[in-house]
Amino acid sequence: MRSLARSYVDLRHILYIYVKRVFFTLYGPIPGLKPQFLVGNLLQTGIIGQNAPMNIVFLKLKVKFGDIFQFWLGPTRIIVVNCLEDAQHIFTHRQIYDQGDIFVEKLGLVNPNAVLCLRGAKFKRHASIVSPLFRGNKINVHLDAILDCTDKLLMRWRTYNNDPGQIHLNMIEQCQQLTLAIFGVIAFDFDLQTLEDENNSGKNELTRALYTHLNAAMKLIQLPTIIGRIYLFLNPEYRQARTIIDRYLQRMIEQELQESSIVRAERKRTSLIASLATSLQHDEKAEAIKTEETKKGLSRAEVMGEMLSFLSAGYSTTAAALVWFIYFMSKYPQVQSKIKREIAEYHSQCLSVEDLESLTYLDCVFRELFRLVPPAIGTARTLVADDRLPATGADLNKGDQVFISFYNLARDSRYWSESIDPEIFDPDRFSNDNIKYNNVAASIPFGGGHRQCMGQDLARLELKSICVRFMQYVTFGDGGPLFNAGGFKQTDTILPKHIGVTIHVD
Repeated sequence: MRSLARSYVDLRHILYIYVKRVFFTLYGPIPGLKPQFLVGNLLQTGIIGQNAPMNIVFLKLKVKFGDIFQFWLGPTRIIVVNCLEDAQHIFTHRQIYDQGDIFVEKLGLVNPNAVLCLRGAKFKRHASIVSPLFRGNKINVHLDAILDCTDKLLMRWRTYNNDPGQIHLNMIEQCQQLTLAIFGVIAFDFDLQTLEDENNSGKNELTRALYTHLNAAMKLIQLPTIIGRIYLFLNPEYRQARTIIDRYLQRMIEQELQESSIVRAERKRTSLIASLATSLQHDEKAEAIKTEETKKGLSRAEVMGEMLSFLSAGYSTTAAALVWFIYFMSKYPQVQSKIKREIAEYHSQCLSVEDLESLTYLDCVFRELFRLVPPAIGTARTLVADDRLPATGADLNKGDQVFISFYNLARDSRYWSESIDPEIFDPDRFSNDNIKYNNVAASIPFGGGHRQCMGQDLARLELKSICVRFMQYVTFGDGGPLFNAGGFKQTDTILPKHIGVTIHVD
């Protein structure tokens, strides 16, 4: 009995040491806050309980700990990198730094077939099919479709905006509806009907379902993987949202399959859905037993996964940038006026890609917007071998996850001219007179290396087209400090916490 009792005590001691080591202890010499059981650093930093935005939390921790610190996203330890030289080292050593486990294991719970969540041969197979559609001139053909959708929103504002002093508090929802409508048309040749009626604003079932899907994905990042699986299984709202999303995706695929193979083959050079439908495997069972290196095409589930991935990212990130553009225009009327003067040189309603490319000041505005509020606060990589970072000298081990903070890099005074505060929105930072005094490599809103956002060129074209159209016909006014106070709201992107603007349609 004494032997059994001693063994029981030893087992408890070992379990105590294990739990303390795994959930309550910092690893190695890299500084950081001591984690708490299961919640890591989320509770003590206010991310849980106070809804503190992660970009602000990481900025404060950089001030406290410097260029590198460790942070616990619940039970997941990440090493946050805030130094440009170290970030560039990570991006250029792809053989050591693979796609982050955060994407593969956590976000893979909601979409295991998205290119964002893939590695190795499967990633190469998916990327070879979808990435060519986001390059060069293949995206320029979508300009007219983008402008047509934008004109629908302008018509809504002309029809329902009877009071020029009215403060609009639903700009986030309206921008999401616009970008969702645009992506439905240009990617899937499908009218999602999100811009039909002002009275239906915010009530489109697909918009709500995507919002639920993205919120669930963000929660999964904070949970242990097994608990994340249980959370999804026991979440009826999420299951209903996925049913709605899958119904739309299936409808888009079936609509495309009604076209002849000749028509699809012609259209696949510029249409995402045509390319995906053309890539559908003819015999999924035969492909399933092949090795990943020898598989060809995509299964129906993989096609739906990529559609969901690009539909989610294509509407939410561009919508976030558009909302911030509207906010900054309302706060900086001199910038808004300068954009309008530049655009006024082009009197034709039929804008061309060449017209857009000639708007150099507007380019400066977007570069400053993406610097100050990037679509995502950063990206993650997982080490497949031990390594040492060149600037901080931090020793990293195989299996460690590093997180490159775009938000912190873009606000670091070491990389920006002393004459313009990096915390201030000032597009002149990127003018020809000032750009030479800035290390613009510190602004990497779409990531770097071989896993950078493949849709960034389309996002830029879309955003620039919409904003030019807005500036041709709309003036945004400040809704006042009570309604238009800015701040940050963390979702899958960074959004203004308080935005309220007036809309004067010319």
